[in-house]
Amino acid sequence: MNRKYLLVVLFVIVGIVGFAGVQYLPTAENEGISIGLDSVSSRRDLRRTFFDKREILVVYGAKDPTLQQQYKDLLHELSKKEITRSRRSVKVSYKAVDEVDDSSFKNSIVFLVGTVNENPFIKKYMGSTPFQVSETNINIGAKEVPNNNSILGVCFYPSPVDPKIPFAFLTGTNANEVFELFAEKVAEKGQSFYRQNLEYEVYEQKERLVMGDFNAQWGIEGSTFFNFATGTEIVLDTDEFKFINHQQALDPAMVDKKVAEVKAAKAKVVGFVGRNNVPKITYNFYTCTEEKGLMTGNTDHSTFDVATNSVHTIINNIYANNYIGRDNALMLYNLIGESNKTIFNVGLPIYFTDTWQMKGYKYWAARLVESENTYTVAELLNNTFLEMESSLIRDCMAGAFADFLIKTWGKNRYLQQYKNVSLSSGEIKSLDLKWQQYLKSLPKAHPKEKKETKKLPYLKGFNFAHEGYSIYNGYGSQKATEALLKQKNMGSNAMAIVPYTGINDINTPTPLHFSDNAGSENDDAVVHAVSMASDMGMYTLLKPQIYVGGSWPGGIDMPTDAQWDKFHDYYYRWIRHYAFLAEIHEMDALCIGVEFTKATLAQPEAWREMIKKTRALYSGQLTYAANWGAEFENITFWDDLDFIGLNSYYPLSKKDNPTNEEMSLRFDTVRTKIKKVYDYFKKPIVFTEIGFRSIDAPWKNPHAEADDTINEEAQQRAYEVIFKGIENEPWCQGILWWKFPSYIEYRGEHNNAFTPNNKLAEETVRDWFTK
Repeated sequence: MNRKYLLVVLFVIVGIVGFAGVQYLPTAENEGISIGLDSVSSRRDLRRTFFDKREILVVYGAKDPTLQQQYKDLLHELSKKEITRSRRSVKVSYKAVDEVDDSSFKNSIVFLVGTVNENPFIKKYMGSTPFQVSETNINIGAKEVPNNNSILGVCFYPSPVDPKIPFAFLTGTNANEVFELFAEKVAEKGQSFYRQNLEYEVYEQKERLVMGDFNAQWGIEGSTFFNFATGTEIVLDTDEFKFINHQQALDPAMVDKKVAEVKAAKAKVVGFVGRNNVPKITYNFYTCTEEKGLMTGNTDHSTFDVATNSVHTIINNIYANNYIGRDNALMLYNLIGESNKTIFNVGLPIYFTDTWQMKGYKYWAARLVESENTYTVAELLNNTFLEMESSLIRDCMAGAFADFLIKTWGKNRYLQQYKNVSLSSGEIKSLDLKWQQYLKSLPKAHPKEKKETKKLPYLKGFNFAHEGYSIYNGYGSQKATEALLKQKNMGSNAMAIVPYTGINDINTPTPLHFSDNAGSENDDAVVHAVSMASDMGMYTLLKPQIYVGGSWPGGIDMPTDAQWDKFHDYYYRWIRHYAFLAEIHEMDALCIGVEFTKATLAQPEAWREMIKKTRALYSGQLTYAANWGAEFENITFWDDLDFIGLNSYYPLSKKDNPTNEEMSLRFDTVRTKIKKVYDYFKKPIVFTEIGFRSIDAPWKNPHAEADDTINEEAQQRAYEVIFKGIENEPWCQGILWWKFPSYIEYRGEHNNAFTPNNKLAEETVRDWFTK
């Protein structure tokens, strides 16, 4: 079970330092703008070098012999294996400061660690960066942060010797604090020491309080500077609990109520276990996903950390009356330790909660039973199996399984078995018969609440794309809320949100992973964005997709029926997670698949079965987003869905510069194909995707990769043709353009991407959406 909350790893390598001879001038918005540069390295330059080399040289500095040996031992272990992340491996070597000279920087990606006074290379090269570290302060451009034994981490900055090569450093003025943070980062899956959420970060007592990114000239970017060193207040400090209130997340008037809640939770746990030797627990309260993510590296609603005996929880309207028991997990870890079975570690803390996911684990377990989405006892006791399963479904089943075992075995036997669960195959088989009877009783005891499904409006909106992986610019951020507000002000009444998974082999069935990294399209980030959109009155469509390396979902093609069955099993186990998420958080619609051309046409009955099981779990409207052409025109299961989804990239012309009338005539033939499907199935049709890049002649091959041209007028013309072509069409129930970014600065104002943001097409959208 993952107990840490400091998960400073992302899918991408992020930015790194200025080099010799660079001076910095502060400005109002962008402090530390570099001047006098003949050539400035880009982040892409540094990433390219990193992926070419895939080797990091750690240069450590320490005067204390004991600390020197600790660095050596730690790095020796790290160097014995390649660090792997997302199929990319990195080798690590290490040397002490007296074993290297400036020439090491010419060919190596160097990571410097140590205090400014014990690693001379840090002191030497920091003068060419926007940073200064003294005993009293850490200067970041023109900004000043008090140095309370603080630590500065700078990740992947242009090397002072060769600006095309990245280097990084971790430093401060307290040698032990620097080493301890470095050791913790190394312990976090290895690669964390050279990767960060943001490009520079300042830690105090291992908490990340100040952070930000660089601008294009490697100065301090003012718009992405975060300072949580202020706004943190201790509002309670007793022998049992400490409450740290970040940015006034917890209303002072609610402190007594919260104390009563945590005391009641503790009383349940210690009363069950029969011990009360729980160390003092520190509760950290945060206002939102972004704030918790930036400070802790984890955007989950609630997490706990054994090392500091602390709990970190978001307190806001999204999670009101939703208690998932992470403090229970911390208390149980202290009282009875860890079980050898994941399901026990996860389940017992949830057993003590009444409002897990608002309605409680028994209510949701009943919904899983009704939809045939439960686990057998053998599956529940299989740690490897659970690693690939939906965390939502696993946790729900875990709470129910704990309840079942305590009722079946009694408390004493349950606690005796807890740490080392060992059951024979016969015992598992016997227990499973009782478990199935327990599950069958849940729907009657916890009947499904009746609710009215929202009527499908005429959709006017975008696919809302997660374009930022630094937390502050992804789905869970304030920037994402600003991007949604801009869409709303353009006349949008709907949005499709698109979490991804990925595969590389289109002919071999493999389990699909769930997005769970702090900067990814993880569940809590998705829920945040959906909640913001709902508050704005938008219709929300959850549209999970698969990214296929070197191909696309339509290329997935299994050689045998058995492999098709396996593929559909893996896929359903993935998509049902999102169905459950959408049901819990009352999202308006779910898209069960996107552009599986060969899978849907070759295996329609498998999709009918998935639709049937999904509908039993999810109460909202269901659709499928078919690829334009053969798939859309030949799918046979449209009648099982609430509305038909079309990803429309039909060409509008083969000419470089056709007239609008010529493109409209071509779209007439497209409309005829669409109407034929509508006439047969009598289901409303929504453009779940349609779009054009801002390039020369985007109408020729709308889905293709862009060339180097930028042509806003051509994009606008294509938009106008589509809007006019669907106006007053009875079959059309709306349009979700591909796409709008999660932060409005994405790729700047002059780019050839699909988005109409900040382009001429933006006004066209506004004109039509506000009609």
